[in-house]
Amino acid sequence: MSQEQDVIRCHVLAENAQALREFLHDTQPDIGCRAIARHTQAGVGLDLYFRQEQLEQARAARSAPLVDITVIENVTEIWRSLKEEVGDGDRFAQRDAVPHGLGRKE
Repeated sequence: MSQEQDVIRCHVLAENAQALREFLHDTQPDIGCRAIARHTQAGVGLDLYFRQEQLEQARAARSAPLVDITVIENVTEIWRSLKEEVGDGDRFAQRDAVPHGLGRKE
């Protein structure tokens, strides 16, 4: 079984909207559910999601010099740590127990 690559959230900042569009066209990243480009004094920024291999390819893309790519977080690693908090047992097994944590529907 092959192991999936981690998903990395990055902030990409371009001088203008056209440069950002070119980068998006060249790299085809996952833009998430609510992709909102933000205009700042430095340019136009957008959070994007890449697998590790895609991020390396994006940094080598033809349009990469037009943007600044900043790694924000490893989304998969954070998910793994949060998953550790989920218990294995039935939190509703005892009638007088107060439920806590994430549960499993049955």
